[in-house]
Amino acid sequence: MEQLYYNGKIFTAQHEDSFVNAFRVVDGKFSWVGNLQNPPEEEGAINLEGRTVIPGLIDAHTHPSYVAGTIDAVPCTIPKVHSISEMIEALKRHPNAGKGPDEWIQGWGYDESKLEEHCTPTRHDLDLVSTTQPVYVLRSDCHSGICNTRALELAGITKDTPDPEGGRFGRDPDGTPNGVLTELAANAAVRSVMEKPNFENAVRALANTNAHYCERGYVAATDMMVFFNPLNQLEVFRAAEKAGLDMQISLYFLWTGGKDPYGMRDCTPEERTGRVKWAGIKLFADGSISGKTAWVSTPYAGSDDCGMCTLDIETLQAAYEYAKRNRLQISIHVMGDRSIQRIIDFFDDKEPWLDGQVANVRLEHVTLLNKKQLDQMNASKMNYGLTTQIIFGFAEYDGYEKALTPEVFKQIYPLKLFSENMRALALSADAPATTWADPDDVFVSLKAAITRRAYNGASINPDESIPVNEALMLYTKRAALLCPYETPVGQIARGFEADFNVLSEDLFTVAPNEIDRVRIDAAYRRGERVFEREAASEAKEGCCCECEREAAH
Repeated sequence: MEQLYYNGKIFTAQHEDSFVNAFRVVDGKFSWVGNLQNPPEEEGAINLEGRTVIPGLIDAHTHPSYVAGTIDAVPCTIPKVHSISEMIEALKRHPNAGKGPDEWIQGWGYDESKLEEHCTPTRHDLDLVSTTQPVYVLRSDCHSGICNTRALELAGITKDTPDPEGGRFGRDPDGTPNGVLTELAANAAVRSVMEKPNFENAVRALANTNAHYCERGYVAATDMMVFFNPLNQLEVFRAAEKAGLDMQISLYFLWTGGKDPYGMRDCTPEERTGRVKWAGIKLFADGSISGKTAWVSTPYAGSDDCGMCTLDIETLQAAYEYAKRNRLQISIHVMGDRSIQRIIDFFDDKEPWLDGQVANVRLEHVTLLNKKQLDQMNASKMNYGLTTQIIFGFAEYDGYEKALTPEVFKQIYPLKLFSENMRALALSADAPATTWADPDDVFVSLKAAITRRAYNGASINPDESIPVNEALMLYTKRAALLCPYETPVGQIARGFEADFNVLSEDLFTVAPNEIDRVRIDAAYRRGERVFEREAASEAKEGCCCECEREAAH
């Protein structure tokens, strides 16, 4: 119940330069944090032997319910898969390969722009994995997918099957479905057969993600798009907590009220409290940069297209009234500067409705945002928070470079500008909706934030680099300002939960271009060790040395 740790290089995250060498844990919380001049004489004190320790990490924008579906699936993206032939070979190694005709072979993460063939695989490719077992691969955006002939048969999709509303089945020249499932409705036609969703299966899948998050050092997270139907995912998450998912989690339900503020049922006080809670509602204001659908001021390269606005003011007003009445946050997917301007103009004269310092309005995936807009946000009464994903520019560099004019490309993900002007700020990877094999490996995002180089070594606006300790704050103390957690996390500080990670190397002295080789050797939650790497000296699998591969070519 009480333990002293000493002789460490401990980054507390109380401030960017806050380091100590010791702390004490009592009943799962830090009771004292400071420096010891001499080794303690008390029995049982743990010598950290000079190793680097950081707080438990916060993933302020992620999707555990989707991550749960990828735990046993094959990564089909860089740096593990670079071509359709490599995808086929990787899927052949799935644990279910060679089993019965109803055993699914699953993959995730492909992006046709990253494949050497620069085209979307079809059933004809996936039939080379198996013709007797169903094969399915989720695209990196989590909206679309591909499947083989056997999966189409199980889903009952034939030449005569019409496209679902809001989706499209890819087809061969003769009209036969080719296995390409475009957008959510088409994707769901196959996923519903594969997953056979029920409460017990959903709980089990979520609980199984606990080891995944322990290994990566996370102690608190969000799920940024959950639903009430076909399952109430708040109930699913709370049951998963009892079954072993040991994290604080804030849930953001997709706004379904339309223009009617009473279109969603009200939130109860019990639903807003606890280690797993309903924290906010999620809206979409535009699309993506690489897809040229984010709403931007400067047209996309080679066109007069500025993307799309997907949120009208009447709906935003209704969502604002609902959030205020129910004391929930508003989270808005908004990547483009034109769309951001519309949002901050709407909230310019609005009063914050939540107590404390937590953000009332969260802007998600912020990519293009200028100093004038930040000044407007800081001058208003509203309490804002931002999440940004430098890993998007890192992993999807080719798509961004192709979509944006050179001048606009130089403005993407200005982390230094964000950090200097927005206190509630978080880095995240939007896992698993990222074109990278291990997107919620925090050290990949830290490396990209510091080096400002893409997976292929290309430069991404290097003047917006931030130092490692500042970047780490965006996964700890500053990330905590975006999420209403039940007990304080994100710092090694008196009264906080005793969540901390022991690193394989000194993150603060390792060469910036080698940060992604750092690993978490041990993870602790509330003072209890929940993960220990078996072979601390083992080389990190899948580190992002894609630039070396490019050079070799």
